[in-house]
Amino acid sequence: MGSEITVRYHVRRREFLSENPTSGEFIIGVVQDTREISDEDENAWKWAAIQLELGDGCRQVWFEFDMGNREERANSLRKINSIAGVVNQVRKAIELEVESRNTRPHVMYLDEVAVA
Repeated sequence: MGSEITVRYHVRRREFLSENPTSGEFIIGVVQDTREISDEDENAWKWAAIQLELGDGCRQVWFEFDMGNREERANSLRKINSIAGVVNQVRKAIELEVESRNTRPHVMYLDEVAVA
């Protein structure tokens, strides 16, 4: 009863990407923390949960992050760094576009127009 190890996570998060939770847009990120698992319990630390999944309501994509050997771990780290770099660049570009488009006085949206 007392020897069971509690599973710990570096990150374990699921978020809706839209204000409308029925839209199906989501992100899931999970990385299990294996630091407290003994070296002898190889299956527990070798096959620990690592998950990154994105959905836009129509499609889903998930990424594999293999950690079996040094080469796979290095590749997984390169992969997530590349994903993070592109996502951050797109975020900055969207921020600029939102600011630019919000300052355009001649753009009227149908939901902002009053019909007589």
